Amino acid sequence: MVEAGGLFSALVTGIGIGALYALVAIGFSLIYKITGVLNFAQGQFALLGAFLVVVLSTSLPFWFVEVQIPVYAAVVVTILIGALLGVLLERLVFRHFIGEPVLSVIIVTLAFVGIIEGGSRFFISAQYRAYPQELQPGWSLSLPLDTELQAPFVLGVALALLTVAALMAFFRYTVLGSILRASASDQQAAMVLGVSIERTIVIAWALSIAITSIGGILLAMSSGGVGYTIADVTILVFAAVVFGGLDSIPGAFIGGIVVGVLRQFGVYMGEFLMPGLDSVFPMVFLLVVIMLMPYGLFGTERIERL
Repeated sequence: MVEAGGLFSALVTGIGIGALYALVAIGFSLIYKITGVLNFAQGQFALLGAFLVVVLSTSLPFWFVEVQIPVYAAVVVTILIGALLGVLLERLVFRHFIGEPVLSVIIVTLAFVGIIEGGSRFFISAQYRAYPQELQPGWSLSLPLDTELQAPFVLGVALALLTVAALMAFFRYTVLGSILRASASDQQAAMVLGVSIERTIVIAWALSIAITSIGGILLAMSSGGVGYTIADVTILVFAAVVFGGLDSIPGAFIGGIVVGVLRQFGVYMGEFLMPGLDSVFPMVFLLVVIMLMPYGLFGTERIERL
């Protein structure tokens, strides 16, 4: 039977999971906002960030010497590597597709799906890798109705809110943020005013992959380790950003929370009705949103003149 305590627990856990989705979704939305690129490899970048923490905190071969980085230092280094990877991706790959058809760029991101997953299996591991004990905190936040929110979800909610607030303040109150916002609104007008579009795109990619790496690390922490199911988050992230608005960072956060809650309700209802509802609910939600609100809650409506 459906119980109030069970529903509340599903709601709380869904918010926690949704916050982790939101971090990846914010990275997705940030890229689209500045560059117009739909990065369908966003889940794979989260997977790569989650795996890098294991690699760096266990044993790192460096000039024939095994070097092991402290766990928390490995987390910081992983985030920095994510930012550097974003810079390299823009410089070496996506810069060559500026002005090219959208489909071409989408195909490139789909190519990265196979490259990252295949490369991770070959160079790192094809198996589930447990996280160090330092990244498996045993504490939780006690809530009413005998409900507890586990540490990774608490951290996810806090970091997602902090990320949204920091990005909104960055775009609103800093010169560089104003430049990025201007580039997102009208690239041609920004170029006329002397704005370096290449620079803004580099910054967008660096921030996006760094934030996505944080989301991947927390997703791995929530399950005690990293496995390839983390990459499956891409379709859920897409549902989240479509609901919130593809170019809206607050919308990505709200969409992530909504998708997380729907999925957790699906898990809870699956115990009484049928298994698999956790996959069905978010996709039905995505279909309804696209039909009723093609631009999402806060997305910019684009009008084409003929």
